[in-house]
Parts: sequence; structure tokens; C-alpha cells
Amino acid sequence: NENKIEITEPKGKIDFSHVLYGYRHDPVLNDFTIEVKPNTITAITGKTGSGKTGVFDLLMKMNRQIQGSIMIDDLDISTIDDTSYYNVISIARKNPFFFNSSIKDNLTIIGKETSDIEKICKSLGIHETIMSLEKGYDTVISNSTKLLSSSDKRLLAIARVLIKDTKIFLFDEIIEALDKENRDTIMKILKEKKKDHTIMIISRDKKILKQMDNIVLIEAGKVEGIGNHEELSKESSLYKEII
Repeated sequence: NENKIEITEPKGKIDFSHVLYGYRHDPVLNDFTIEVKPNTITAITGKTGSGKTGVFDLLMKMNRQIQGSIMIDDLDISTIDDTSYYNVISIARKNPFFFNSSIKDNLTIIGKETSDIEKICKSLGIHETIMSLEKGYDTVISNSTKLLSSSDKRLLAIARVLIKDTKIFLFDEIIEALDKENRDTIMKILKEKKKDHTIMIISRDKKILKQMDNIVLIEAGKVEGIGNHEELSKESSLYKEII
């Protein structure tokens, strides 16, 4: 990628400007414009089918928009080298994907020490579960593994993002899929992490939304409101309906 730009010192600023995504006659996102500041936690919320996941699909370069621009640190993401790009952004989804290899390999990011991996797994409360398996971190798993519960798999997916430690974290409906204790643990960790990360969460969970710096409310692919929980609760009947 000779002509592609590399991001060497990411700040984590995200801008969507007048994005049209999907089919012109039935867009997933329509004239979608938001600014996400570094060192904040932002939620994307809305009814099912409102276009929330489209925001993350575009940020993960899974698809391209028809119109408008998506920028990170004022660089158009289409001009950024992919390797460099995925060192800046990472995602944990509600139904995570695992390679058919050991837990350690699924979690290992080049250059990370085993002690780093264990420390993060301990903070998420999944270390003991892993150690209770016959081969511990060397246990081979895949998407279809029955060795781990769906909750354990989600915690592993979150661990993977925290271990990779990219500047931008995306969490796609995965946090509210956990029980209260795990959810509280993760929110506490993320509030600490936002000091030097940009965090975006897709969620409709009131307890999570209350903790956000900013919430983007989407309806039929359009931004219907931006504000914190208190502001949107006062101003938006749609928001009150969702939560």
C-alpha cells in the first residue's frame, strides 16, 4: 500500500460527515453526521433495525458508504493503511469469532507478555474459568466450543480488545448481554480506560446509557438526538420509549 497513510500517534477522534450507507432508496444510514471526541465513552442507541450496527461495520471497514466521509484524526479512513488502521481500532461483538486454536493464541497480540494476558483476564474475572480447563490457556477452542459458556466467550472477546489496547474500542451490544456483576466490572474498567481511549458502545441498556458521556440516538438511519442520558430523557420521546 505505497500510497496509504499510516497512523503513528493516534488521538482517537472520529467524524462521520453526511454519510449515506446501504441502498439509496432504503439506506442503513442517511445523512449521518456525528463527532466523537477522544477520551470519551459514547453510546449509539435506537430501536432494532435503526442502523446502529452500520456505524460499526463502516468503522471496521467491512463496507463502504455511498456518500459522505468517515475520518479518524482528520484522515479519511479509506486512505489509511489497513495494518496501521487495525492497530488503532478493535471490536468486541455480542457473538464473537474465535480462531480454531488455543485460548492463548486467540488472545495473544504480538509483543504482549503472558503476564499481561493473565492480568486482564483476572480483572475480567475469567482467569479462574480458563485455569479450570484441562490445559488452561493452552486449551484449544473454536466458535463452536462447548467448553466455555456464551458469557465466558463474551468476556474473552472483551479481554482480546483490552489486550490489543488499540486507541479506539468498539463494543457491539456485548456488554448488556452479560450479567450485572460482569457488566459492572467492565463499565468500571472502561471508565478508567477512557482517560486515553475513545470508546463506543452500541446499547439500549438504561444502566449503561446513564454512564455515557454522550449518546447518539438513531432512528431509520438518521441522527434523532445527541446528548447525555438526562438531556435525552427530557428532550426525546423516542429515547424514553427505547429505554
